[in-house]
Amino acid sequence: MQSQPEDWRTAYQHDGFVVVPDVLDPRTLLQLSEGLDQITRHPEQVPTHLREHLGFERDHVRHHPQWYLDLTPDQCGNSVRQIAELALFDARFADVIGCPPLLEVLECLFASPEFSFCLLVGRPKAARVGNGIQNGHFHRDTPGEALTSANTITVLMCLDAMSPANGSTIFLRGSHMVSDDEARQPSWRDVPAERLPPGEQVAVRCPAGAGIFFSSKILHAAPHNRSGSPRRTLLSVWAGPDVLPTSAERSVYQGVKPRSRQPAYAHQMRLTFPHLFPRQGSAEGIAARAT
Repeated sequence: MQSQPEDWRTAYQHDGFVVVPDVLDPRTLLQLSEGLDQITRHPEQVPTHLREHLGFERDHVRHHPQWYLDLTPDQCGNSVRQIAELALFDARFADVIGCPPLLEVLECLFASPEFSFCLLVGRPKAARVGNGIQNGHFHRDTPGEALTSANTITVLMCLDAMSPANGSTIFLRGSHMVSDDEARQPSWRDVPAERLPPGEQVAVRCPAGAGIFFSSKILHAAPHNRSGSPRRTLLSVWAGPDVLPTSAERSVYQGVKPRSRQPAYAHQMRLTFPHLFPRQGSAEGIAARAT
C-alpha cells in the first residue's frame, strides 16, 4: 500500500469516505478469502457454538417478502448473509484487528493513535441472491450505534473487486456534514429517495484488496448483488479517541487499541495477540513499534 496520508485525510473530510487500494496484500487477501469461503460453502459444518452468529439470506427474504417479489427463500439456499463476531471463527480474521496498513489509514483519519476496535463481521453477498440493507435504500449507520460520539469509521475490506454490477456501496458525497444529534435520529435508518439532501451519488469501483473507509454519519446504500459472482467484504467499525460504549452489549475484542501509545493498551495488545509481537520487549517498546 502506498502511503498518501494527506490525500486520505482530504478525501475523508470533504467526501465522508475514501477508497484506499492494496490495504490487503495478496497473501493476506488469499488467506481471508479462503477462510470466508470455508464458512460459506458448508455453513452446516460450522461448530455448534458458532452457528448462532450466522445469518442467512433465506431468513432475511422470508422476514421481508415485500422487498423480494422476484426472490423466494428457497432460491437463496444456504447462502450466508452475515457472519457476526467473525474473529471467533478463525485467527486469520482476528488478526485483521492488527493489520498494519488498515491501522495506518485509521490513525491518519482519526488524527490520533488512540482509536479503538468495535466489531468485525463478514458480508459474503452471494452471487445472484446477495441482498443489500433495507432493500438497497439509503441510510446512516449512526442511529444503530450505542456510543458516546459519532466519531466512528466503518471499514469495508474488499475480498473481491467492487462495482455497480455486483452491488457496490453507493455514497452521497458530503452528507456526513451534520451534527451528531441529527445523525442519530431514527428516521435516518431508512431514507426515502425524496428525503435525500443534495449531493452527488458515488458508486464505488475498486479492486480486491482495497479498503473503503467511511464516516458512520454519511448517507449510503448497499444494493443487491444479482451478478454471477460473490461480492465478499469484511466490515469493521472503529471508534475515535475517548469514544465509549453506552450499551451493556460488547463485541469480541471491543475496546482494544492496536496503535495506542499508552503502555497499558500496548501491553493489552501484546497479551491479546502475542503472535503479532514475536520480539520480546517492554510495553513502551511495543507502543513505539506500533507507530
